[in-house]
Amino acid sequence: MAEVYNYQKALKQDIVIRKISEDKSLPVGISLKPAVIFIVSFIVLYFIFHDPLRIFYHANPDLGKIAYLGTYGVIPFGIVTLANRVKPDGLGLVQYALSIVTFGIKRILNRTVYYHDHVLPTGYFEESHMADTPIIVEKSKSHD
Repeated sequence: MAEVYNYQKALKQDIVIRKISEDKSLPVGISLKPAVIFIVSFIVLYFIFHDPLRIFYHANPDLGKIAYLGTYGVIPFGIVTLANRVKPDGLGLVQYALSIVTFGIKRILNRTVYYHDHVLPTGYFEESHMADTPIIVEKSKSHD
């Protein structure tokens, strides 16, 4: 009988770029996901802060260089570091964002939505699923 192989573990491995072409290779491998997050955050920051930074640079060139380095180097690096450390619901930020988007699209199209292998009824988030009786938490009195 054939043995079943689980490809999930293999597909969860990061894609690492080590070779650019047949004759050119990188000294260190670069993971694809952090590189894409860095480039996208760099582009977004460029569109948001380019004109204010240019004005600031012309007013004060010495501090402007530091502002450019911080905006286009340190902030995208911080975003990549944060994206690697934060794992909401056990997913990476990219996978978590994709799951939110697909959930929203399914809700808009009135498709069946599953949560932990259970079907969520229509209007699940619009109506309250909390207990009808309020819970009062009192501070305990300490005896000094």
